[in-house]
Amino acid sequence: EGIVRFLLAAGAIGMLFKENASISGAEVGCQGEVGSACSMAAGGLAEVLGGSPEQVENAAEIGMEHNLGLTCDPVGGLVQIPCIERNGMAAVKAVTAARMALRGDGRHHVSLDKVIRTMKQTGADMKVKYKETARGGLAVNVIEC
Repeated sequence: EGIVRFLLAAGAIGMLFKENASISGAEVGCQGEVGSACSMAAGGLAEVLGGSPEQVENAAEIGMEHNLGLTCDPVGGLVQIPCIERNGMAAVKAVTAARMALRGDGRHHVSLDKVIRTMKQTGADMKVKYKETARGGLAVNVIEC
C-alpha cells in the first residue's frame, strides 16, 4: 500500500510539472528533469510518512525550489557526467525536503504552483546552450581526451 501511495503522489506531482511547465532538459534545463524528479520523490515520501496534503505539497515545493536554475550540460553529450551525481544529490534533497515539510504544519510562503511557474519562466530565460546541447557549462569546460 505504501508503494502505491508513493507512486500516486509522485505521479500527480509529475503531471503538474508536465502540464504546467516541462520535464525536459532540452526545454528548461536540468531543473525540469532532476528538479521535477526531486520534487516528485519529496512529495511521495512525505505522503508515505503520513504527511497531510499540505505537507506533501510543501515537500514537493521545497524539492523543486532548491533546483531552480539547474542547467543541463552533459559532458561529451552523454547523460552521465554530471547527470548521475546530480540525481544522487537530488535524492538526498528529496529526503531532506520531506523531513522539513513534515516538521511544519503545511503552511508556507511559496506554493508548488508558484515554484512550477518560476521553473517554467527560468527555463524560458535560460540560454539554449544550457539546455542539453553540450555547448555550455561543464560540457565545454571538461574536455574528454
